[in-house]
Formats: sequence, C-alpha cells, structure tokens
Amino acid sequence: MDGPRWGWAEAVAQTPVLGVLPAPGSGRQSMVATGQAGRLDAHLEWYRTAFDVRYLDAAHVDARRAWLWPLWDRRFRDCTVLRALNLLGAIPALTARWAYGIPFVVSHGADYEAIAAIHGRSRLHLKKWGWLRRLVCRHASAVLVSNPALARRLARQYPKAAILPHPNWVDLERFSPTDQPPVTGRVLYVGRLVEEKNLGRLATAVNSVWGHRLRAVGEGPLRWYLATQRRVDCPGPISWERLPDEYRAAECFALPSLTEGHPKALAEAMACGVPAVVATRVAMENQLSGVIECDPVVEAQIAEGIKILQDSDTRKYFAAQARAHAERHWDARVLMPQEIAILQSARP
Repeated sequence: MDGPRWGWAEAVAQTPVLGVLPAPGSGRQSMVATGQAGRLDAHLEWYRTAFDVRYLDAAHVDARRAWLWPLWDRRFRDCTVLRALNLLGAIPALTARWAYGIPFVVSHGADYEAIAAIHGRSRLHLKKWGWLRRLVCRHASAVLVSNPALARRLARQYPKAAILPHPNWVDLERFSPTDQPPVTGRVLYVGRLVEEKNLGRLATAVNSVWGHRLRAVGEGPLRWYLATQRRVDCPGPISWERLPDEYRAAECFALPSLTEGHPKALAEAMACGVPAVVATRVAMENQLSGVIECDPVVEAQIAEGIKILQDSDTRKYFAAQARAHAERHWDARVLMPQEIAILQSARP
C-alpha cells in the first residue's frame, strides 16, 4: 500500500488483517523446539475464521531494539489490528500504535515481577516490568488477563484500562478422558524446567512416595539437574499433538509452582480427567476446583497430595471434578469466538 497509513474506512471494506506478535527473539521455530507449534497453529486457525492472519515471526528481532521493528517492517502498516501474545510482544505493538494508529490487544498472565524476584533480578529489572505494564494498560484496546486474581489487581491499578478476564483455552475434544488405566505410580509435570516451577521439591516429594516416579516433560535449565535425580524421567519436549497420551498415562499431574499465571498444561491435564496436586496459591488465584492443594515449599504436603490420589475411588472423584471444571471454564469453542469479537471491536 502506497502513501501514509491506511484510512479506517478503507481497511474495514476489505478482510481485516490481524498481525500476531510473539515475544521479540522468538517465533514459530522456538515453538517447534518446545513442542507448542501445534497449539500455535490451532490458535491461528481460529483467527482465520475472521481475519487475514499474518504471523509476524520475531526470531530475528533483538529484544533491546524491538520498539524499532514496526518502523522498518512494512508488514505492520498493512495490519488492521495487532495481537500481542504477551507483554514483550506488546513493545512493537506500542510503536505501531503511536506511529500508525494501529490498535492492539495483548495477553497478560504471568506475574513477571515475581518470576524476576525468584531469579534474583535487580530492583531496576523489576521496575522495568512495571513501566512496561503501565504503558500497555494505558494504550491497549484490551488486556486479556488469564489469571483472575491478577485481573482484579490490574483493574484496581488501572481503572480506565480495558482489563478483561480471559483464561487460556483448551481443545476439549483433543484433550479428553479415556478408559485406559494410567501407569501405576506415574506423576506427570509438563512445562518449562525452570526455578519458579519448584521442580526440585517436587522430585524430592515424589521420591518419598513408595512406588512413584516423576516424568518431567519439557525443556529448560533444570533438565540436567532433574535427570540426575532418582526416579525422575526427562524425555524432553513432546509435541502438543502427542500430549493427550502423556496426560492420560499419568496417575496424577503435579504443579507446585511458586508463581503461575493460568498454566496451559494444568488446564489440559484436567480436561483429560487427570487429578492434580497444585500449589495452594495457584489454585486460589485461578479459582480451581477438582484439585488437591498443597503448600509448594512443604515437600511433605506435596507428597501427601500424591498419596491421597493413590486411592482409586478418590482419584476417580477428582478426575471427574477436574474434567467438569475444564468444560465449564476453558472450552475453546466458547473462548476463541469471544476473543475474536474483542479483536474485531478494537479501535485506536
């Protein structure tokens, strides 16, 4: 398109163009490496029901210069609306908003300050997250917050912002229960193998339960450590399409994280009818039912939750509750049309 930024009337006369923004430095190849490319493709297919979708791969974008990206990449100017998948993805979206008047919608789920504190980051690093969130909340057409507690907190901090509670979706047909019995004693974790997930305590807790073994699916800096622990299997990342079989083979799912937004793996496990042992704060902030809560820093409580689910009747009860919760709150057939409507209504 020649000349200055498109006019709004001209844009709406054509199929609207949605630009999807991952975090700077990441893209589809990184999703392939973590096994999540299939989920990304499914997400984009939903968008294609209403938009001409452009996935703006950011693997080549230096995070420190991400704000400059829209100024030299002409693909931004063709977009009717931008969809930032996280706060970092909102950095170029902010520039496109100021330079070309393109509205954007962003997801915000994780407590970035809490994660930074766990990793011992400096106070300046913590403040940077606060500054970015403030800018995003002031200028985004909508901020989709997957964690209900965080959504309430942001709504109080930024009363003029469009803070919308919007959990992560689950494909309830793909992720569904089975009659096949699980592997006896298998405790499953799926996700990044990083410090805030509290995997060292989880491994110790599982080791204290006779006949049980932890299967930690994913990639991250703690993989080498976990692989050296007794009764821990680390198969690496597994593709999203194969994850239902992993969940169904587990006797229970465990997520004793020190901090979480709305964990996709937990939602998928519950949709598969897998009972879960979950950190109390995660359960409370996400208003979960059908899970056993534990104090994430008390290994004995994690172990006790695992032991409780050894009983077949108890496990079946929690499995049914978990599936019912997923059906009520995380059905992609409900959530994705809602998200598409939000994108369609976005304005500068």
